[in-house]
Amino acid sequence: MQKTGLMAAMDMKSFKIIFLSLVIVAAAIYLPLVSVAALLSVILLGVYIRRPSWIFMILVISFSLSIDKIFRVQLAGLDSLSFYKLAILGFVVSLFLRYGIRKALIYPALAIMFLFLESYFLSDLPNKVSPVDPFKAFLGVVVPFLLLIPHFSREVSQRIIHVLAWLPLFSLAGGYFLQMGGILSIVNLEISGVTRLQGANIAAHLAMLCFISICVCLIQIRQGQQAVLFYMLTLTHLVILVQTGTRGPLIALIPIILVYLFDQLKAFVKGRVIAVIPLILFVVAVAYMVIAQWDNYEMRSESKGLSGRDVAWSYFIEKANEYPIFGRGLGSTLVANDGSIFSGFVVPHNEYIRFYYDGGLVGAILLFLSLLLVFGAVYHRLKGIIKLYFVGMIAGFLIYSFFDNTLSTVHLIAPFCIYLNALYTTGEAQNTTKTSEKEADPQVQLTGEVSFSKEIRT
Repeated sequence: MQKTGLMAAMDMKSFKIIFLSLVIVAAAIYLPLVSVAALLSVILLGVYIRRPSWIFMILVISFSLSIDKIFRVQLAGLDSLSFYKLAILGFVVSLFLRYGIRKALIYPALAIMFLFLESYFLSDLPNKVSPVDPFKAFLGVVVPFLLLIPHFSREVSQRIIHVLAWLPLFSLAGGYFLQMGGILSIVNLEISGVTRLQGANIAAHLAMLCFISICVCLIQIRQGQQAVLFYMLTLTHLVILVQTGTRGPLIALIPIILVYLFDQLKAFVKGRVIAVIPLILFVVAVAYMVIAQWDNYEMRSESKGLSGRDVAWSYFIEKANEYPIFGRGLGSTLVANDGSIFSGFVVPHNEYIRFYYDGGLVGAILLFLSLLLVFGAVYHRLKGIIKLYFVGMIAGFLIYSFFDNTLSTVHLIAPFCIYLNALYTTGEAQNTTKTSEKEADPQVQLTGEVSFSKEIRT
């Protein structure tokens, strides 16, 4: 009887193995994309269990790809970008459990939570907005701001900064392989006749990555971190940015570049003659690139001007003024265009107007005030001239928000929030001791335990 039972158990085990093998083979034949996604998910789960910070680096790199251009999915009213943000949300929650949270950087997420509640209880939702639309909009906006909060160690934050400095090149590399596979083209030819570099994104999103990476590189140069490498990356990203034909990031970079020029001139005046060499090379390179692309910029300006933004801004402000206190609710801008303006303007391409429309004066003021609190918290962690570089970056970001969807485009706001988190961690505030800088990181300490930081425990 025992032998018969053992044979039966073995037969059942063999049956399960054979059945599982058949399922895998069938899936590979009939559902290849699902099979590849499932396999990658299992691999990533295994890596996350052993080295969670590695998966976060992969997440950061993923911002250099437009997932919605590579995989097109529509399921239960959600597209591929929505599923991507849900995946980020699940991963970020696991980071909270492992690393803890930074309470000093939580304010934007709380402000967006208020906007979400305001949408249902205080705002005047349009008839075209379904009850689930504000929730979908809330998920889309809040997820990047959650990346401000994980309580990473100094070592992990330094690795994050180095990855952020390479994002435009990752996009170009990804675009090259996707072009080889016939999925998309690395360049885009517009109706106006202008050719724009786009990598694995669209040109505007690649330009956003360049804005972040150039800011990262300039600050790293000033901190004395591998200056030659970051000079090369800065010039490379400037070339890429000019080739995208996007004007907004060039304008947004003016404040931090002026800080850089002022810093180099000050060093030269103080007798550091060698400081004039990178200064001259920088100015010459930028002048040459702008001149080389001047015809393309003129063609785009003649055909588009402000790309219709001035008309869209007037339209959305007029509509927003009808409900100035609490707005129309999250996601309402997506149905605001009644055909009076160009159909491409589902949002006004101005974040101040957008959140005034969605959240009214109350919601918009709370959101931008929360951002200023985060900027202030990071600023006070920095020292010396780095503070001025940071002010230049933030000024550029706020200017950029007048012309584009900086707070709602994941390719800009997600790496921007991650960088703010990393700057906060690596900053050397005067009241920060060496002991407090050595924050709990299970991977650095090579332990397998799930550890909560002191902040979340208190």
